[in-house]
Amino acid sequence: MRRGTSNRILYSLFILVVVTFFVLTINIYTGPFSETGHENEITPASPILPKSSEMRRRRDLSLKEAWLKKRIQKSTQSRSQFNGIYVREAYRVSDEEIRFVYLENQDNNMNLQAEIPKLGWQPVEWFCFNASCYDYLFCSMATRFGSIRLPQTSSHQPYIHLTTERSDEYTVVPVNDVRLRPSSHHYPHTLGVCLQPIFFFTDWTVIMQFFESWIAQGATKFYFYLHSYTWQTKKVLDFYKDSLGDGLELLDWSDLPVHARDKGMYDRDPNSRVFRHGATAFMHDCMMRARSVVKFVANTDLDDLPVSSTLNLPDALEKVSTRHPDAAQFKVDWILSHQPQHWDSIHNAKDVNFDLQSVRVLKIENIRWDYRVSKKMFHRPERVMHFDMHSVYRNELAGEKNQQYTTIEMFDNSDLYFLHLRQFERHLMNPLPVEYNNSFNHSLLMKMNTRMLDQYTKRIDGTEFAVEQV
Repeated sequence: MRRGTSNRILYSLFILVVVTFFVLTINIYTGPFSETGHENEITPASPILPKSSEMRRRRDLSLKEAWLKKRIQKSTQSRSQFNGIYVREAYRVSDEEIRFVYLENQDNNMNLQAEIPKLGWQPVEWFCFNASCYDYLFCSMATRFGSIRLPQTSSHQPYIHLTTERSDEYTVVPVNDVRLRPSSHHYPHTLGVCLQPIFFFTDWTVIMQFFESWIAQGATKFYFYLHSYTWQTKKVLDFYKDSLGDGLELLDWSDLPVHARDKGMYDRDPNSRVFRHGATAFMHDCMMRARSVVKFVANTDLDDLPVSSTLNLPDALEKVSTRHPDAAQFKVDWILSHQPQHWDSIHNAKDVNFDLQSVRVLKIENIRWDYRVSKKMFHRPERVMHFDMHSVYRNELAGEKNQQYTTIEMFDNSDLYFLHLRQFERHLMNPLPVEYNNSFNHSLLMKMNTRMLDQYTKRIDGTEFAVEQV
């Protein structure tokens, strides 16, 4: 009897492993591309409304915290080691709601309250980034999403008062009005880019390639988040700010405030517990900031090269959006590639020529598994709610329908994709030396390089920036 039960368990586990392997591998990039592009419309798997565990009023429901309690019998009344709650800005996303992103330590048990017109102080609804309520790699200074419900007749106020339930003081948080106009909303920009915060950044040539590749394919709005960088990088950013004007927003993304004597100390500095300088918080702050301003937004890194078969990203996105009117995002392939660099030959801006013709796409067998399955996305900012760099977990409701906006998977599709350009050696390939995909069509990259170089030459022509030593 026991042997039969054991065999059934082993058989069930085997079936589970096989099914899991199949589900995970269907998303693997198999390139270069099929003859016809694929488009698959799906709905995010997360429920429309946050689960009760996500809307919890206490901070003791994460898996790791529960495990710690079992081991050390920690009192639920104990105070967090890091008591701060860190809020940057808030966004009026609709007539009835203000949203914001904030950071706090995972075990913080203080709840936020907001002063709401006609209602007074009310608790802030909130939920976690994931089921464990930690950020990536169990970083305990975690991202939270706050929501303030407003009376329907509330006029817009440029700020909101926030406090905690145990405090007699409040702080003033600015509120950006990003509501869509009720009829025929006009977007000032069709395509924009949210760039993850740069920190300790030195390679200023990559910034030039980033801007010129997006501009050459139709992007007109950039949200560039800044943490730390060299003076050469600042000079390049200042030049593009002068060139692009309001099309480029340079946004300071600083460390969390900490006393000088505690800076760098793991037990006292909250920044020691933050994943990649608040990358999750940045993504959602930028996406809310872009609402009503930009129709399509890509959330990228500096080494992500977008490619449209027509070299016209807005046109490609408009066409697929017409085919899928309820789409919130378009998920495309993210293909690992190598781009040799020759930094020694570059002394000033005039020496930069991009060299996209030297890009080489790796064979699928030479790419680490997690890089094969990862994708990138173009979002409709007002339709997405909860996501990360490669996945979407929850979208807004589609109009009067009681279902979420959808995700369009465009895998193995030559019309739209990203190249992930690695410009230095990383342990992503096995075995070494790597083999390249020689069937990849490089003529489009050469055409893009020509367009980038032409517009870049015009941009720097006659400027001091072109010849200054950088």
